[in-house]
Order: sequence, then structure tokens, then C-alpha cells
Amino acid sequence: MNRKVSVSMLISLVAIACAITYVVTVTVSTNMFNRLIGGVTEREEIYSKIQEIDTYVRSASYYDIDEETLINGVVGGYVNGLEDAGARYLTSAQAYKKMQVESGTLISVGFEAEKEESGYIVVSQIYPNSPASSMNIQVGDIITAVDGANVLEMGAENAINALAGDESTNVRLSLQRNGEGFTVTATRRSFTIRSVSSRVVSGYGYIRVDALNAETESQFVSELQNLQAGGVLGYVIDVRSCTGIFEPVSGMLNKFVSGQVIANARYKNGTVSKFAETLGEAEITVPITVIVNEETVGAAELFAISLRDFASAKIVGRQTAGKGTITETKNLSDGTAIVITTAELIPTASNTLSGGIKVDFSVELRGEPDYSPADVSSTDPQISKAFEVIEGMKKA
Repeated sequence: MNRKVSVSMLISLVAIACAITYVVTVTVSTNMFNRLIGGVTEREEIYSKIQEIDTYVRSASYYDIDEETLINGVVGGYVNGLEDAGARYLTSAQAYKKMQVESGTLISVGFEAEKEESGYIVVSQIYPNSPASSMNIQVGDIITAVDGANVLEMGAENAINALAGDESTNVRLSLQRNGEGFTVTATRRSFTIRSVSSRVVSGYGYIRVDALNAETESQFVSELQNLQAGGVLGYVIDVRSCTGIFEPVSGMLNKFVSGQVIANARYKNGTVSKFAETLGEAEITVPITVIVNEETVGAAELFAISLRDFASAKIVGRQTAGKGTITETKNLSDGTAIVITTAELIPTASNTLSGGIKVDFSVELRGEPDYSPADVSSTDPQISKAFEVIEGMKKA
């Protein structure tokens, strides 16, 4: 049965619809306006307070202002105010070092140093093919002076920064080893960081990845091709204490994982977009085990979990760090930089890395890891377990 609707009723319905639309529009606009004004007000309060303090201190303080320290402190405080565990402020020296490390090429004396309990700095790592690798410098050596300046007086951080410098320049180091003092002069030069190494162990290919940088993909593929040519029975890939950038991961996985989106990125506004994918057809179908630990972080975690999700690899070791986010470095005009989290990383088959990767075979390590195993009966229990597991996979 058809019902007739009067003109007056139609007009009423249209009026109601318009009123609802108006109310919704006003409400949304008001909320957006309030958020915008709130942000402006908060920023004005910040700037006003800093200006008030700065004006007073410059007019009344008995002491001079260290402008560089002041700026670093203000910016560092801003970054620390973010609810972002991955955020940090980098001085110009730190930003330059980060850029070099991620590029895979360093200009330095060729070793890493860190603060020691005494306040001096200690050599913690020596890079192969670097100036330090061919000098009388060893891991564990304590550096007491840099170019004649006492480390305790200049501070450990300044001493570490002083190790850096331009190509072909020299730095004089005073060191102590087993209580004996000696001096060396090192020449800074550029060298490529060797982040991947491999060897054949009892018929299997063992690949160690120290870090992920711009050179890692080509080094990994080269080592993989050499092992493939030798007809290895499977691969044990060691990414313990490995971290770095995401860019090499897709290329490293190409021979193991056929064309596949391996991770997406979810941004603050809710949008999700493709973050990493492999291309082509996988060539390698032999068994794979991956060794991880509590210091396997970010990109290395994505590499490990992708091998399990898409190449049936088994993971051995300890649950990983669980860094399921993507960070971005913003280089500032004065050479400093800030690092902030820009998105959540979502592995396509595992949903999240938050909380870390749960391993298939949990093995605790006491002591130092063995990154150069001679055979499957290594004294490193995580290495031994990885070879035991891959042997079982081959037989299955």
C-alpha cells in the first residue's frame, strides 16, 4: 500500500537532517579548534618560560653560560619529554658517528671505546681491516690520555669524541695493559665495516651477522653465494646482539622468501602501509636455524621472524628485545639530530614484535658467545643446539 508524504513533512525531515549535520559539523570543528588552540597555548607557555629564565640568568648570573651545553640541554630536555622510549637527542659528534655506522664506512682509528669504572675509557671492539687492527692495540686496553689530555680531566664522553677526526690525521693515545703503560700514534682513515662473516662447519653454512648497515646486504649475499657454491646442507644464521637499520633486511631475505610483504607500518593517524617486502622466487629450500638473544633488536628481529614465518626456520637462543617500532632520524641544521618513533612495525605473519620473539628452543648462554665455531660441538651451547636442531630438520 502506497502512502503519500505531505510537503510539510518533507520540509520538516530536511530541516532535521540539516540541523543534525550542522550540530555534528560544529562539534567536530570545535574539538579540532580546541586541540589546535591547546597546542598553541602549551607551546607559548614553554617559549615564555624559557625566555623568562634566559632573560633573568643573563642579567643576574655571576657565572658565564656555556651556550653549546645550554642548547644541548634544552633540546635534550624536549626530547626526554616525549612519551617515546626510542627518542633521543644526538650531539653533532654523535649524529656524525651514527651516519657513518649506518653507511657501513667509518673514518676513524678503528676501534670502539666505552667508559670504564675508573673513569677512563676502555677499548671494547676493534674493527677488522682498520688502522687499530694492525697496531699494538687490544680489546681491554685502558686509554688514559688522548693527544696528551688526561681522560679523567676531559671526561669519558669528550675523550671518546676526541678519537674521531678527519681522514689522514693522527691521534696520540696513552694506554695501559696489565698495569704497564705505553703510547701509540694512530692515523685515522676510512674503511668498510665488515658486518658479515661465514664458514663451513661440518657441512653446514654458518653465517654471523654483527650489524645491519648499508653494506650488510651485499656482504651477506656474497657470503651466501660462496656457501651455496660449496653445496652446504643448511644454514645456521647468528644474529645475536645484532641491531641496525631496516633497509638491508628485504634483500637479505630474497633468496629464502619468495615475493612477499614481510612487514607493514602503522602510523599515528591509523593508516597502514607496506614497509618491507621480498622480490622474485626463493632459491634456498634447505633447513635453516637462526640464533638470537636478548640483544637481538629491531631489524634483526624482523629478519629472524621472517625466516621462521616464510622459510620454516627454527629459532634458537633467548627471547629477543621486542623493539616493534620504526624510528626516524631528523638531521638538524647545526649538525645535531633527533631520533623519534614514527610508526609501529607489524610483521605480516606474526602481527607484532612487542614483547620479543619467543624462540623455538630456549638455551641460556653463560660466558662469551662463540662467533667462529670450528665444529658442531662448540663450547657455546646456543651454537651447539642450533646445529643439533638443523641436523634433525635435515633428517625429517
